[in-house]
Amino acid sequence: MQATARIYFQKAPAKRTTDDLCPVKLCVTHNRKRKYYSISEEIKDHSWLYVTEDAIEKITSDSPRGKYRDMAFEYKRITDKATAIINELAIFSFNQFEQKFKNEVTDWDNVFAAMIEHIKELKSEDRFSYAMSFESTMRAVKEYHQGKALDYNCRQKVVTRYEDYLSGKALSFVDITPAWLKRFEKHLRQQGKSTSTIGVYVRNLRVMFNLAINEHKVRAENPFKKHKPKTSTGRKIALTAEQISLIANYQTGDPKELFHRDMFMFSFLGCGMNLTDIARLRHSNIEGGEIIFVRKKTEAGEKTEEALRIPITRQMQSIIDLHSVRAVGHDAFLFPILRPDWDEERKFAEVRQLTKMVNYYLKRIAKAVKIEENVSSYVARHSWATISKNTGASTEYISEQLGHSSVLVTKLYLKGFEKEARERQSGKIEDAIYNQKVI
Repeated sequence: MQATARIYFQKAPAKRTTDDLCPVKLCVTHNRKRKYYSISEEIKDHSWLYVTEDAIEKITSDSPRGKYRDMAFEYKRITDKATAIINELAIFSFNQFEQKFKNEVTDWDNVFAAMIEHIKELKSEDRFSYAMSFESTMRAVKEYHQGKALDYNCRQKVVTRYEDYLSGKALSFVDITPAWLKRFEKHLRQQGKSTSTIGVYVRNLRVMFNLAINEHKVRAENPFKKHKPKTSTGRKIALTAEQISLIANYQTGDPKELFHRDMFMFSFLGCGMNLTDIARLRHSNIEGGEIIFVRKKTEAGEKTEEALRIPITRQMQSIIDLHSVRAVGHDAFLFPILRPDWDEERKFAEVRQLTKMVNYYLKRIAKAVKIEENVSSYVARHSWATISKNTGASTEYISEQLGHSSVLVTKLYLKGFEKEARERQSGKIEDAIYNQKVI
């Protein structure tokens, strides 16, 4: 859906001036999201930035006259400029529109400036998790490039660090070569970063190169023609049915521990449903004894949104009965985690906090029931897939319920777990031979 632009007169009492004048803004709408922009840099007469309610009626009439006609033409000129900018963009984003409308100049030759712009772009699209990944990458690149760690308070917002990233020794895309990438990876390993984390950082740099060269015409040799980001082969943790049972039957009088345990179990019973999807479930997602939803993870990337259908089991219904928000409307959130008046950034932050608390209580419960694995909320998904496979579910069914793009993805996903099963079985055979008591 293409964006639209129009002049908006802010009549709300809270927006009016002390003289009861209504501010005049440019309103741009895209995918039901609206943003309002000042037109002070565009308008000929600054007295036209604020108008009376009577003037609004005359300006918006079918045949405005006198100065009201001039004002109407001026407002139309501004909306025509905005519409032309929108039409120039192959794929609309508020960030790109703002840069062109405000005539902002960005320097994509500077890696840090480019990354900051890309992060702002992702946030404008409500892709906060992906933006955080690039923020972590930018910090790692800056620390390596300047040869020292950045000392930031964990509560300090990333946006306040941007000046630091842009200051000091500059880094251009031409400076990043295959040799530079190898040194960067070595530095990260020495810092104790996992292969998985290193792979994420390097792949993010590859994304930046593709954007810089293909979209922003930066003249630089793409080092990823010769350098391939490493892929983690680390072990994914999947609990056994017995271990999941220990967590499910754990008794507690702590309401917080109970709630966060039940969110983990709802994730497991819901075919490995992610916590972000659980938090965003609404009563309207329940139809005919099933939960029907589109994974938040696929909303931005998939051209067609394939809805998943998860049967509500008896225990899932018990969790809904115990914890759900009641009598607040068919389209209200199912669980008391998010509020409808929060913006996407606040919702993202609350889901992160939910994940943190589920992990905290899950580790506490695991210790109490003597599960030695380092468990987290994500083992629900791994465990459901593994237990389903071991109890005879087809790979096609598992693929469909996990929301994978193809069965091949699911086979690769299950491959690591199958290796663990083979190792356990080989170990049992070895124990049966070598640990026998000789009579």
